[in-house]
Amino acid sequence: MQIEIKSYNQRVSELLAITAMTLLLIHIIDGSIERIYKHGFLPVSVDKRPFGISNLGITSIFLFFLAFAIETRKRNIAKVTTTLLIVGGALIGTSVLGASIMDKWGLVPRLLVLCMTGYVIMGLGILKVCQKQQHKKSSSLSSHHFPH
Repeated sequence: MQIEIKSYNQRVSELLAITAMTLLLIHIIDGSIERIYKHGFLPVSVDKRPFGISNLGITSIFLFFLAFAIETRKRNIAKVTTTLLIVGGALIGTSVLGASIMDKWGLVPRLLVLCMTGYVIMGLGILKVCQKQQHKKSSSLSSHHFPH
């Protein structure tokens, strides 16, 4: 068993990714309820779409990118951050795609950009997993001493 000591950056990126996922889930659940019952569970006084785009959705996307950016400087990205990037990105892309299929407008350019952004976030998480695997492989090869 290996004990992982988390750096300040790792803890901050985890917190940002957890916050992003929480906001995203609130946004998706509220939007789903709104589709069924014509109003979500968030108070009516909350301006959900001040610029035609959801505050919660855009904030979650921004926080996912910020979590990735903070961890980019370190090779040892936290598993929580990586997992949430992959799952969050997939949720963003898939939920936007699903919503656009259910709407009569189809996949308009704004929604297409949001969908692609979600899959980019997912790809960044996958990239971090690949980098971590590559780092593990190279460090395990350099730690073994081969006899001549």
